[in-house]
Amino acid sequence: MTLLDQRPVRTLRPPPAPRRIARVLVIDGEAIVRFGLRQLFAADPELVVVGEAAGPRDALALAERCPPDLVVLDVDLGREGAGLDVARRLLERHRGVRILVLTGSRDRDLMMRAMRLGVHGFLRKTADTAEVVAAVRALRRGEGVFDAGPVVVDMLRPDEPRGPVLTERETQVLKLLAVGMSNREIGERLLISEATVKFHVRNLRDKLEVRRRTEIVHTATRQGIV
Repeated sequence: MTLLDQRPVRTLRPPPAPRRIARVLVIDGEAIVRFGLRQLFAADPELVVVGEAAGPRDALALAERCPPDLVVLDVDLGREGAGLDVARRLLERHRGVRILVLTGSRDRDLMMRAMRLGVHGFLRKTADTAEVVAAVRALRRGEGVFDAGPVVVDMLRPDEPRGPVLTERETQVLKLLAVGMSNREIGERLLISEATVKFHVRNLRDKLEVRRRTEIVHTATRQGIV
């Protein structure tokens, strides 16, 4: 056997496929907010801002010219219901678009209507930049991101259920899913095993008739479970 025969064989792995760059549309009535978000997203090589708009007409026109993958939207666009109408039209016209509501509004009814329209997450404008970036990345992964404000808690309170009847534990798990916790984190919070959390998550999927974990909160809010 020669020295050449004794050299280890090295298997070359193909390089990972590059992730697709997500097209982002920013819709906000405040120029300083649009500027800040554009600067924030410019630092992420997997995001590109394809347009920004201050009002509904420009927003919908931009979306038609360059369909976005992700929209960051303030639903408080001045005229009552204008932001909600933009969200509804985007969801109807652009299959697969993900919408993150980023707003300073404290209008509980406005937020509930936005969630029931089918937006995929919302944050307050008091969120720091790291939270905004994390939310955008979560939406790209197909997850929902909802802050832990009173709107989400109120919507998930099981006083007069309008959809499937959930147990007390399922409701607790649902609330924690709504704020983005993993199964392990939920187990630690509720002092139960991760396997038990998975059991409750599976029951939630069955009751809400969804196939994926990421659809649970989205479907629960659309059905108006309170």
